[in-house]
Amino acid sequence: MELEPLANAIRAAQAAARRGDVHGVDHAYGEAARISRVIAHDHCATLLGLGAIRRAARRCDEYLTEDDTELRVLKAQIRSATTDHASAERDVRELRRRYLNELQQARLARVAALAAVHRFDHPTAESELDAAERHFRRAGHIEQLEAIGNDRLLLDVRRNAHVPKIDDQTPRTPAEFLRREAVLRREVRYEEALALMMRCATSYGIEPALQFAVHHELTVLLVLTRQPGAARRLFPLLVAAAGPEVLSTLPDATQTLAPERHLDHVRRLIAAGEPATAEGLLGEGNSALWHLTKAELAHAGQRLDEAARHFRQAAARTPHTELKALALRKLGDTLADAGDEEQAARCWTESSHTEEEATQDSPRLQLLRAVRDEHDSRVLAAARRVRREGRKALPGLVVALEAARSTTILAEPRALPGFTDLRSAQRWLRGITRHLSHDQAVWMMHATPDQLHHVIIGRRITHLTADVHVSELAETIHRIRAWKPRHAPAVLGTLLAELANLIALKDVLNALPANRIVVVAGDVLADIPLAGLPVDGRHLGLTHALSTLPCLSALPSLHQRALDQRGDEATTFHDPAELERTLKEHRFRRVRIDSSGSERVSVETLGRMDFSACGTVVLGAGHDRAGYARSVITAGAGAVVTARWKPEDDAARKVLDAFDRNLAKLPRDRALQHALREVADRHPADWACWSLHGDAGVQTTAGPLRRRLRKNGEPVPLETRPKVFLSFAGKDRPHAEQLRAELEERNVSAFLDEQDAVAVDDGLGTSDYHVLLWSSNTPRRDRATDEWAAAFSFEVTRRRAFLFIVRLDEEPLPPLLAPRKHVDLVEAADRLVATWRSDRKSELPVFPQPVPPAPDGPTVAISVRSHDLGVTHVVMTPLHLTGAELYRTVSHALRLPAEQATFDGTIGMRFSYELFQHNEPIPADESTVDLTTDLVDIAVRVESFGKHGTRDNREYRPDDELDEGLDVDQQRMLLVAAFRHLLP
Repeated sequence: MELEPLANAIRAAQAAARRGDVHGVDHAYGEAARISRVIAHDHCATLLGLGAIRRAARRCDEYLTEDDTELRVLKAQIRSATTDHASAERDVRELRRRYLNELQQARLARVAALAAVHRFDHPTAESELDAAERHFRRAGHIEQLEAIGNDRLLLDVRRNAHVPKIDDQTPRTPAEFLRREAVLRREVRYEEALALMMRCATSYGIEPALQFAVHHELTVLLVLTRQPGAARRLFPLLVAAAGPEVLSTLPDATQTLAPERHLDHVRRLIAAGEPATAEGLLGEGNSALWHLTKAELAHAGQRLDEAARHFRQAAARTPHTELKALALRKLGDTLADAGDEEQAARCWTESSHTEEEATQDSPRLQLLRAVRDEHDSRVLAAARRVRREGRKALPGLVVALEAARSTTILAEPRALPGFTDLRSAQRWLRGITRHLSHDQAVWMMHATPDQLHHVIIGRRITHLTADVHVSELAETIHRIRAWKPRHAPAVLGTLLAELANLIALKDVLNALPANRIVVVAGDVLADIPLAGLPVDGRHLGLTHALSTLPCLSALPSLHQRALDQRGDEATTFHDPAELERTLKEHRFRRVRIDSSGSERVSVETLGRMDFSACGTVVLGAGHDRAGYARSVITAGAGAVVTARWKPEDDAARKVLDAFDRNLAKLPRDRALQHALREVADRHPADWACWSLHGDAGVQTTAGPLRRRLRKNGEPVPLETRPKVFLSFAGKDRPHAEQLRAELEERNVSAFLDEQDAVAVDDGLGTSDYHVLLWSSNTPRRDRATDEWAAAFSFEVTRRRAFLFIVRLDEEPLPPLLAPRKHVDLVEAADRLVATWRSDRKSELPVFPQPVPPAPDGPTVAISVRSHDLGVTHVVMTPLHLTGAELYRTVSHALRLPAEQATFDGTIGMRFSYELFQHNEPIPADESTVDLTTDLVDIAVRVESFGKHGTRDNREYRPDDELDEGLDVDQQRMLLVAAFRHLLP
């Protein structure tokens, strides 16, 4: 047996138990169990003691063998803890046939006593508790006598209190009992709530963190059902846990509702969907509870005016806070169903305030009780309408979810339509989502106290729900946030899998129409590390491109902001002190901040800076606290990449470096997805922290075709020394030697053609550029044509500028090389180096014009550069010409298309062009053009259209929205068809 690893695993489990980390305990004991099964009982017992009852039951089943009496006793305790008393009692009868020690007999006697209490067999319960106490004393475990005393106290309460029998077997753990009790108590169904809490209190084990909450709620319910004598028996437990002042927080027994058990029965029938039976049993009355019951009955029958009248009567007639809060909340629901959204919101707000003022719970119990607020009520009302009216009501649900989201990053207040005005809601949604790309979908989430609502917005709207209490979500997400890199990565993996199951991720992904997702979530849901959620063996951040927004209304404003911030000017900061000064002096489009520890920039400092020029801000691994992304976007940035926790340094560097590279050719969300894939072989703990906030579109100014070119041909790295191969005739060696020396002085590695065929092929294959020295000696040289033809072929294959010509005399060039730009030997080194630097920086390959020139007089070669197409062409133009002639010459030389359509003209693109010199437009008129440089830029304007009615009825979209106008396959097909001839 490996004692050292076993001891380490046990110590880790004990440390996790001390900090209440259930997943840490489970993982550490699981590692220990691989070494030795002797820890099986400790594993399950520790989980049970921490309140992880279901997990304890699952582990116990995994370890259990027929002859393991100790684990079988523990199994009976676990079944009692889940209030499965019938199964627990069967286990007791079977185990008592075996030989048991005193401690085992004591535990089984207590299990049998609690089962007897559950079936109201009080004498048997007393007898079993006496036996349990006797066996615990003999075993020397006198610390268990306190639990026996509490059991006797609860038995006494149950014997002397009126507790109805109920059939609800759903709750299994103390937290589930408390959540269900809170729902029943808010519905003023006190007797049902009392029966639940009594069953919970008499279960085998309640985790220490919830013991006081269970006893307190049981005492309150006894008071509310007018059983003060039974409630007083529990006072010692409350005082021992929270001091004598806790008694002052109990409700006043004189202000409780008079018991009207026939109304309780009627209300149960209404809740069970039997309004006809309930109508016959209601009778007449005038109490607040009667008006509430009458209103619930009218609302179930869709008699909204009658329901509203009685809900108002119930709220006005009672001083009882919980009944008043319930009446106001249901009055709001009724008014919302009737279309009066403004009055409904007032009622919901008043109800929420009334309920909050009446409760003074601990934070844990407040989360379990989860008071419904105005936003929750609006979402639930919209969801009810969807169930009644179908898909046409879904835009109203989207508006209801949007109303619950934060607007802190919006410059102006948003103008939301009412969620009951479906036509206005549809118009609003259409206007917001028109900025979405066709391969994007929106995923909105909102958690009400008892349900998680998902709304998927793509070509259609889909609504899904998951039955999960907000406290379960909050607790799991809190544990994920509390996880630190020094803890076991497997613990984080378990938490992420648990969270994926809670939110029903698999159902959501089945409904998603695209794999680029804009996530809109708030409150605790905003802290979910979506990239790490597992689904079908893979992780969401690897299968889908993710981005997040605080609210859907931010989509158009951030989209427009990001369009204005496109560009490739980038900088990286390692010293945060330089950041603010540099942002004032330079307008960088991309900013990356790499810092950690004490050098980290504060949220407040970032919020005061000016990021209005920055399309993408990357906050390095040191910025892992909440609020950074919101501060930077509020300060003007279009998008922010940040981490939810501090990842391992090497993984963080690889992700951010890959993200920077990918931004040159992909939208931001795709760039991050591909960056995460580069470290996908690591555990999600190393990369699932990264998330993109804000606009998900492209950062670069390059057009769609140029971005696709970047995918096929990466630029020559700027940090490397370029390698150049010089080809020349033997008699021109002195000129070649001179040029090589000048290039070496300018940090260029130049190699001479030594006439060896193998060396020439190797030189061509390993060079960044090829320079051909052309003179009257060149045509007479053997293999001259083969060499420059091979270089020309390399240029075509590499899709980059490769072949350059230096003319030594007036010897004519071959027809294929004649149109190409060339330089004279004088100042050749400077001009070539400048060209190469520009080429390496701009990433634009240089090619000859596709139409051979037909000069009619003196000509000059100009370079026509297109950042949109990502290519430069050498065009021969007349020496003197007007603007109109220049446009015609360039259009003819490059065969520029005016339109490209397909599918019989149903969809397509229309193109227009504009020439620039020094960023100033060249007018297309009859004025003479003074070309002060041989470089002219050409901008391609694109409008996409789709067929609507007749062929001439087309809807055009501006070029800034090209990526969002047609789907990706249609874009690629049309652009390549239009400009294929300009590319190799």
